[in-house]
Amino acid sequence: MTKRVLTGAAFALLVLAGVLLQGWVMFTLISLAMVVSTFEMYRAIRATAIEPVRWAGYLFCAACILAQGAGLYLSRDLHLSMYALLLSVMAAIICLVMRGKVAVDSLMATLLPMLYPGIFYLTLMDLLRLENRAVITVALVLAFFCASINDVFALFTGMLLGKHKLSPILSPKKTVEGSIGGLVASVLFAMAAPCLVRLIFRGNPAFVAGLDVLPSLWTFAILGLVAGAFSQVGDLAASMVKRHCGVKDFGHILPGHGGIMDRMDGILFCGVACAVFFKIAGLG
Repeated sequence: MTKRVLTGAAFALLVLAGVLLQGWVMFTLISLAMVVSTFEMYRAIRATAIEPVRWAGYLFCAACILAQGAGLYLSRDLHLSMYALLLSVMAAIICLVMRGKVAVDSLMATLLPMLYPGIFYLTLMDLLRLENRAVITVALVLAFFCASINDVFALFTGMLLGKHKLSPILSPKKTVEGSIGGLVASVLFAMAAPCLVRLIFRGNPAFVAGLDVLPSLWTFAILGLVAGAFSQVGDLAASMVKRHCGVKDFGHILPGHGGIMDRMDGILFCGVACAVFFKIAGLG
């Protein structure tokens, strides 16, 4: 438990540094996480004896990072990421067809990491192009920490009150009571996040003024509920993949947690909720 707590604290500090510095710092962190997560997914899939066309997945990562990086630098979305996906999929199909074998399982195994976690990471990158620096800060705080708050409170609520299994096959330790506790915590955190950011940066009037474009507080309550639910689905989705592949963790890069995917599973789904929320609010 000590190792898990220390690793979690170090991870949180690294993310917090990215949130504060934003720009190329956070973009680089997200890009590295995307590449490592893709590697971990392919490694898990290969444990099933299915051989994906891994280089096509890495080509997708590289193309997306270049496209998103150019969009960040030019302050506009170049819409090149979907072309990166299309070209990478075509490359994988051409490779498999040239082998002259029926390898639909290999094709599906190749595509999965491009879609999950691949495209999910693009939504996190999109948060770096929101209305202003203040809005970006709130969005990143919610995307990265709402899932963690959900996990922590779901764990402790489940330990104290848990009686009914949430998903016995995918994750035997998760309970309905824990899930509810996590959702309540996510709602409260989402409502508090804009106020917390405003309080921390109160000495910077120009920064604080950027928060005035945020929607009303009750909408953040809705975001917290949806993001919390998405986070839990992301956790179960990762468990589903690991159980199918017969692996306990995606990796060992984070002592006590596993791999990057083990830490990012809920965050990726939470990021989607945040991206959609801020787009609907007209801040994207």
